[in-house]
Amino acid sequence: MSQQHESSPLLGNAVSGANPSYTPSTHPSSSSSDPQPEGKTAEQRHQETRGLIYMTLSALFFSFMSLLVSLTAKTLPSFEIVLFRGIIQTVLGVLACWYLGISPLGNPGVRFLLFCRGLAGSCGLACFFYALSVMPLADATVVFFLGPTFTAILGRIVLKEPFTPLDALASTVSMVGVVLVAKPSVLFPPPPSSPPSALGAIFVGIMEKDSSEQRLLGTLAGVCGAMCSAVAYVLVRKIGKQGAHSMQHVTYFGVVSCFVSWLGLYTLQGGYIEPKGTLMWAGLAALGVAAFIGQILLNSGLQLSPLGPGTLMRMNDIVFAFIFQITIQHEHPDLTSYIGASLVMSCTAGMGLNKWRLEKKRVAQEKLSEQQGESDSQPSP
Repeated sequence: MSQQHESSPLLGNAVSGANPSYTPSTHPSSSSSDPQPEGKTAEQRHQETRGLIYMTLSALFFSFMSLLVSLTAKTLPSFEIVLFRGIIQTVLGVLACWYLGISPLGNPGVRFLLFCRGLAGSCGLACFFYALSVMPLADATVVFFLGPTFTAILGRIVLKEPFTPLDALASTVSMVGVVLVAKPSVLFPPPPSSPPSALGAIFVGIMEKDSSEQRLLGTLAGVCGAMCSAVAYVLVRKIGKQGAHSMQHVTYFGVVSCFVSWLGLYTLQGGYIEPKGTLMWAGLAALGVAAFIGQILLNSGLQLSPLGPGTLMRMNDIVFAFIFQITIQHEHPDLTSYIGASLVMSCTAGMGLNKWRLEKKRVAQEKLSEQQGESDSQPSP
């Protein structure tokens, strides 16, 4: 197979993850969207605009996938949905590798890291899908967007990347936002009600307890998913330094997620349940295809768009989640959820913009140092 397809703008060699578990807070350091201190040409501005459109569309496809998971999880175990998504992703990933003329296995030196990246992403995705099964769509999405916070912390520990006081403040406020979304019963007791009878009081109390416990478990699962996404992103960065195509990430993630979901399905959720009806099968196929298309768009957007605006575009995941929840599921979030989501979105965007500012400053300083070195090396007249 010819290698000419590899330069396709929608199947480029981006070093990224393979699903929403890929953390959207930062770009790969080798991306073509590194900030440039000089003026931009019309072609550069056109490419950046195209990248931002890709990022927005990727958020739409990922949110649509989350909506389908939220709907199908009412009748199917969450691990089974992960399994179907993994099968579809594996097939499409292998086909994409064949189209690009590359091996889906990757270089021997990075195969173990690719496996570990797939394992972290699979665990993160399983946690996220479980959160979607027991929490409202928008709330689960907001909790999962703690990923950039954990990525910044882990990046400081493992990759020695900068973690400024502003990042620390934003991380703390993001945690507060998640607490507002989770609404634990210890801090947010249910409002008093007047059931018609003693039996009604018992029934209402049981329902409220079950709902509160499910919400707490869903929140914990979402936080664990965000942590796994941070691990996956750090592994992506380490793999990127040794070289691996994005479609190899996709393929490894799909294969590993099949094994992880099968194990979780039969050990934690009672085994396989056959989907009922054409609509259910269509929904499972659509969520797998939507996730794959969203990843391709994300890869291309990361290559083309500037870091700061690109981070803002990724916030559209949460916006679309709220829109889908209100218009399609007819579930209206309360004021506390809106406030919590606003805190998480603003802090995540602030961390991304701050990283963009630091990167622009670093590039400018390096360019100035190079110019000074060239002037010093010139002989005096």
